[in-house]
Amino acid sequence: MAKDSKNLAKVQSMLDGTYGGKIVVGDASVGRKQTRAIGDTWTDSDGYKWEQKDGYQVKKGGSMPSVGMFNHQCKDCRKNCSPKTGKPWDRDCFKADGRCYHCQMNYELDLSFDKPIRWFAYRRLKDLRNMDAIERDMIQWIDEMEKQKNEKIFDISVSNAMANEKDEMSIKKNT
Repeated sequence: MAKDSKNLAKVQSMLDGTYGGKIVVGDASVGRKQTRAIGDTWTDSDGYKWEQKDGYQVKKGGSMPSVGMFNHQCKDCRKNCSPKTGKPWDRDCFKADGRCYHCQMNYELDLSFDKPIRWFAYRRLKDLRNMDAIERDMIQWIDEMEKQKNEKIFDISVSNAMANEKDEMSIKKNT
């Protein structure tokens, strides 16, 4: 609150013409653009590639840079398996293995024919990871059931109150 009033006082003194300091509207040294020659290419901090043309700049490549959380390129074929552009089977396979569906099939076929022991170890590792996930889910489910059991959903006092209510109602009836 005090800072706002101090700023307001400075602005008011500038408007009145009684401000003693130098008034700086904009600082040209901050954010000064680089001068680029025609044909220069560069990559900005967001990962976009740019090219300098005669009087304007052109963004090269796709609409999204393939960095960070949007990097969904297959390890083998470099195909984009992103949620918006990829096929559903490519997306599912990419989540599990980091490859598109056909590249994953080729990888497993190459392993099974060329190196059967390595393929067996690879499949066993995938199965064990799935079992670990299932075990974590089961443990979480058991813990939730244990919490529900301890919450006293079927409290005896509630059932007693309901039973007493029926008795009271039967007493109040006129016969």
